[in-house]
Amino acid sequence: MKKALALALVAGLGSVAAAQPTTVYDFGTVNGMESYTGSHTASGQVIWVSIDLSGGETYLDITSNGTVFDTEIGLYRADGTLVTSNDDDGISLQSTLSFGTGSGLLLGDSWNLGGNGLAEGENGAMPGAGHYYLALSRYNTTFGATGFDVTSTGTAGGAYTITVYSNIPAPASLALLGLGGLVARRRR
Repeated sequence: MKKALALALVAGLGSVAAAQPTTVYDFGTVNGMESYTGSHTASGQVIWVSIDLSGGETYLDITSNGTVFDTEIGLYRADGTLVTSNDDDGISLQSTLSFGTGSGLLLGDSWNLGGNGLAEGENGAMPGAGHYYLALSRYNTTFGATGFDVTSTGTAGGAYTITVYSNIPAPASLALLGLGGLVARRRR
């Protein structure tokens, strides 16, 4: 009995997620555009915000455009695993992540985001429904693969802006997309 209890305890500890970071802002589920502005005041400081995805979004674009210092951003799942990070895909030295079919928003310089500056899903498919954490800091930042492990050697930066663009299609739009898929499949 003691052996079984010990094995169960060890198995349970192996599945404990990393402590979630303290956030300065919760974007919730974004439909359209939402921004948050704050101040990066200390050397090595990492700013955390959270974002919820419902699973119905077709794109998610996150940018630090408008920030007064060179940024790096990283997106983490609720269990602390890194989805991806970015340095300099935005305008000038700003960072941008773009998921999904692409919003087509002009969020980067002409040499970034696929060479045209447009957010068109350069970071791949939508990460899926769930609660996510975004880390923002000044260059030079290292994003660990697990455990919300983010470190920065950057100095204090000043004002920053994080903007999230996303959409949640109306139920009628989803139905039309589904019908379109059925028609396309039937023609084959």
